[in-house]
Amino acid sequence: MKKIILILLAAVSFSAAQKVVLQLSWLNQFQFAGYYVAKEKGFYRDVGLDVDIKEFQNDTDLSSVIQKGKADFAVGRSSLLIDKINGKDVVALGSIFQESPLILLTRDDANISSVKDLMHKRIMMTNDAKDTASIMAMLFSNGIAQKDIKIIPHSFNLNDLINKKTDAMASYISNEPIRMEEKGIGYKIFDPKDYGFYFYSDILFTSSKFIKNNPKLTKDFYEASIKGWRYAFDHISQTAEIIHNHYNTQHKTLIELIKEGEVLKHLALKKDTPLGYLDRNQLNDIVKVYKVLGIVTKNIDLDTFIYKYNHPTELAFKLKYRDIWFIGIIFILLLISLNFILLFISLRKRWIHTQSHLKQTIADQKEEIDKQNKIIIVQSKIAAIGEMLSNIAHQWRQPLNVISLSTAKIETALLLGKEMKNEDFLKISNDINLQTEYLSQTIDDFRNYFSPNSENFASFNIKDTIGKVNELTKEVFKSSGIEMIMSMKECVITHNENFLIQALLNIYNNAKDAIIENGTAQRYFFIDLRCDEEKIVITLKDSGGGIDSETIEKIFEPYFTTKYKSKGTGLGLYITYSIITQQLNGTISAHNVKYRYKDHDLSCAEFVITLPIYFS
Repeated sequence: MKKIILILLAAVSFSAAQKVVLQLSWLNQFQFAGYYVAKEKGFYRDVGLDVDIKEFQNDTDLSSVIQKGKADFAVGRSSLLIDKINGKDVVALGSIFQESPLILLTRDDANISSVKDLMHKRIMMTNDAKDTASIMAMLFSNGIAQKDIKIIPHSFNLNDLINKKTDAMASYISNEPIRMEEKGIGYKIFDPKDYGFYFYSDILFTSSKFIKNNPKLTKDFYEASIKGWRYAFDHISQTAEIIHNHYNTQHKTLIELIKEGEVLKHLALKKDTPLGYLDRNQLNDIVKVYKVLGIVTKNIDLDTFIYKYNHPTELAFKLKYRDIWFIGIIFILLLISLNFILLFISLRKRWIHTQSHLKQTIADQKEEIDKQNKIIIVQSKIAAIGEMLSNIAHQWRQPLNVISLSTAKIETALLLGKEMKNEDFLKISNDINLQTEYLSQTIDDFRNYFSPNSENFASFNIKDTIGKVNELTKEVFKSSGIEMIMSMKECVITHNENFLIQALLNIYNNAKDAIIENGTAQRYFFIDLRCDEEKIVITLKDSGGGIDSETIEKIFEPYFTTKYKSKGTGLGLYITYSIITQQLNGTISAHNVKYRYKDHDLSCAEFVITLPIYFS
């Protein structure tokens, strides 16, 4: 008798349950898991609802289904915003997926590595622009308009992509990629959100008319559905079994359903965002995309679009909790700021007392630095004088030999009592005069080089300047067996010529030393001069074998030398660097290069000097 009574009560309860129709936007799969769970676990029944869940049909217009009363609730996309703008009675209860699973899928072997590679490609997707707006926006942002692609009507058959009947296919990230993996086929995903286009998906909606006539039913259905979704994502394997056993019209495997659930969970659950939440700013951003694509021109009234209970009590609590937390942080920051102010006041007096001492310390340090810099310059000049004296000694040796031989001829003629012809005597006298003038010119070059007037600015041809440096070093290079190879253009600059001479001499001498120390039989020194309207570039290289890679970055530092301590001060290249960068406002760099000359493979440290042109 008790059993009969329970059966009768259950029958009465079931008959009292209110019939509700939910229209899905696609075929049964984990995409709609929360609604299946709410039905199978009795969440709908607990609030007096008997829910009939209908799969999508090819000719189903979701908004029209609601408008015509064929369904009470439906699942739609962000395109509901367009329907609302166009005057349809649409109210969004909540969005299950905060990010749309809609993507473009290509094969790995399609030679498509970026969105721009989709230009003029075949793309399989629906013709309804509003349903594929996120994809079109992604293409548009990469310079691809609709006319630049060939849209193929969607067959919803993955084999069309596998068999290369299309180059790309609009797909769900939770479905087709999983199937491609199971088939062992490589693929590439192009997701609109990776390009800044965040669209909602699977928005549960109804009409304002229905809500007005059924306010409690609407609220009960929405809250029971959200409860079902929470359970589904907390128990993915169990939910997959429910779908596999009762809603598997697509004949998916249990593993496929579980994988689908794991992917969709990440799209639905976002940190600090309640399940189903609709953000006004994001909705406005989506409308802006529709406007850019030319789908709509008007604005939307979000107050009538978003369901008033979309922000549940849970969200309100979180917001209040956040507000309290925020106020607490501000209070703590104020206390810290106050302590800093008090500390500042207490230290200010001490700082005032020490300020004058600090200024004096800085002045003393600056004076010491200036002294050190002057010492470095003096040491550089001393080293340069040594190099110059060596060069002059080489240059004077030949003229002095000529003068000595000429006077010996006259002396020999006098001792032997030979009569010297006038023309012979005049020739000897002329030779002596020429050699004397050469010696005098060498002295002038030496004096000009060490001229203390650093403000001696004038226009000069760098080709002539390099010629002067060549004259100062030619005898040393010649005695060392080093051949100079030059390629030079006429390049005029306005500055102090002596600065450049000193900078170049240091590089010349370093090149000579490197060649000698390397002991190579092929001894060359290359000078290349070129210029344009803005700059002059001087490139110098030798055949000295280059500089160790670990030390080449340090060669412009003061006192750093690659020579033996007895042979170098480490100031030459530092002074060159200072002159080029500070005095001549240019740049200098050094790097090792390998090259081939006269059938010989050579290597060296190549110096590149770049100078700005200042015309007088």
